Amino acid sequence: MRKKLLCLLLWVPYFGFAQTPSTALLGTKTLYIPKQTKFTPVPNGYKAVYINFVGRHGARHLTKDVKLSYAYAVISKADSLNVLTTAGKTLKQLILNLGKEEENHVASISQSGANELKGIAERMFTNQKNVFTSGNQVLVSTTKKGRTKESAEAFLAGLKAKSAPLSQNITFNYADDDHLRFYDFSKTYDEFKENGNWKIAYQKLARAKKLNDIASRFAQKFLKPNYLAKLSQTDKINFLEDVYGFYTILNAVSAEIKAVGLTKKDLNFKAYFTPADLAALNTLGNAEDFLKKAPGLNSNGIQVRVAAPLLADFINTTDAYLKNKPVIADLRFAHAETIAPFAALMGVHGAAEATNNILTFEQVWKAENIIPFSANIQWIVYQNQSGGDHLVKFLLNEKEVAINGLSTKTFPYYSWTAVRNHYIKRLKALNLGLQDNMHEYLLKLK
Repeated sequence: MRKKLLCLLLWVPYFGFAQTPSTALLGTKTLYIPKQTKFTPVPNGYKAVYINFVGRHGARHLTKDVKLSYAYAVISKADSLNVLTTAGKTLKQLILNLGKEEENHVASISQSGANELKGIAERMFTNQKNVFTSGNQVLVSTTKKGRTKESAEAFLAGLKAKSAPLSQNITFNYADDDHLRFYDFSKTYDEFKENGNWKIAYQKLARAKKLNDIASRFAQKFLKPNYLAKLSQTDKINFLEDVYGFYTILNAVSAEIKAVGLTKKDLNFKAYFTPADLAALNTLGNAEDFLKKAPGLNSNGIQVRVAAPLLADFINTTDAYLKNKPVIADLRFAHAETIAPFAALMGVHGAAEATNNILTFEQVWKAENIIPFSANIQWIVYQNQSGGDHLVKFLLNEKEVAINGLSTKTFPYYSWTAVRNHYIKRLKALNLGLQDNMHEYLLKLK
């Protein structure tokens, strides 16, 4: 049933809540837009022969039922005690409206997400058509999460729309979590997320952005003073962040909103935020992602090194293609927590720079550019048709990107030999070899 629904969704147009890319402050919930459409010509004598790809799942619904949120618990309790303001009663209805839309969709990708992935696949096929006309196999890998499998299905729908015979040449590798959810297996990384020094930097930024003031002002809109006094500052921040999360998901689920007969007014969470509040909350959300999943304060920190199994997998699968061509495209579907550290570990310029001043981190890293919905990294391998040597081009969200510490005279095309040597040295510095047990590496990572 889910597959049939997904296929139907691919054909429904956007409406209603469509975002304005230049002004929307949505961080990792930014809808995907390709960053480049015209590309540097391929050097004479070379043609694309293989694609190594990893992508984040498409635009999605909430990852848990609204009735399980802290905000709903607070609002419901206050309502039962008759201590909601008029705005509080309206907010409760907005949350219930969102719950109506989200019913049976929680943790799944949305129509917008399916369209994003279908578009990426269609452009990939158009730009690298000869890769997919060889008749060889395509390997699709996902994590254990349903939304990555749904994303793979949407992506494949885009490829199959361009070339129906591809349907016969696809194999699946489900729940490849050592490579794609590597962050789940490192106790050291878990400790970093919970108690790492990134929290000091985050609190510094939170003070600068006056998060406590925003949270207090926000809660006052909905809760009467006698109840508000019982909430801690942490409670108020959690309440604020939940409602902000409701607001930021709306663009991703616009088709589903219309499908249940709701309008923008029925879900107008934005009305309760000032433009300054939205800007501050966006910056803080992006900062947390930057510090916990990206270069943060240390481009060689645990939050980057944890992605080493995926880098090793990219090298191994590229080697395998060059040796015996088992597949002509490795397509992986994962999460923002996969893409951000991988881009940093690769040294992608603009995605790998740390900061020593959290107040200005947005000068070196922007979530909407690196890990929006459907974010992706592509290694496209080109073969010299006469000499046999290979070049590789790197794309981040379909934009040609440079690799820090790696030189080339033919940018954006790099010698595969130089790329391979560069990354093997990177892995060796992390005490990881290409044939090592990746699960053991994660378990022992310090």
